Amino acid sequence: MKQSIPLLFQHRHVLPGGRMPIRVAPGEQMEVFKNALTSSEGFGVCMFDDAEQDKHFFHIGTRVTIEDFDTSAQDGSLIVTVHGHENFRIHTLEQNDEGFLFADYESIPVWPEVEIKNDQQVLAEKLKQMFHKHPELNELNQHKQFNNLSWLCQRWLEILPVPACEKQALINTPNCMDTYDYLMSIMQKPH
Repeated sequence: MKQSIPLLFQHRHVLPGGRMPIRVAPGEQMEVFKNALTSSEGFGVCMFDDAEQDKHFFHIGTRVTIEDFDTSAQDGSLIVTVHGHENFRIHTLEQNDEGFLFADYESIPVWPEVEIKNDQQVLAEKLKQMFHKHPELNELNQHKQFNNLSWLCQRWLEILPVPACEKQALINTPNCMDTYDYLMSIMQKPH
């Protein structure tokens, strides 16, 4: 069965089980957002990187639904809080008559829950410290799973400034273990 989903492109990425505020600017992005609201399945959030001359988007995204929204007093943008449900891989892109992009996609299985071991507790402890230091992150993550390594790894991928191509490679694995190894290598480096 062909699955199709409207897309929005962001610099940051939300993953399954995560929540993230995204800014929807007036103009084209707002029209895409309004169009995405007509889908009962939500819409897709895909990362893009415009560090080079050409903007480049990545083929793995996350299907999200809207939990809340507000208008920015500064510029009229919508600040939309989305909840991530599942990752997907884009097969083809289509543009409708209004210029909105839709993806035909295949769902990527959600990482299985992995009970955290004693030697992995450092990820949970450091994330608790991060939540304490940044109350807005703590507030976004209302249903914390500090004993689930998959959940911890996904939250770290959302907040760390990891290059988008590396995030995409880590997301495209069957479980959290490669991400865990990657995160531990970062945290053990002297700063």
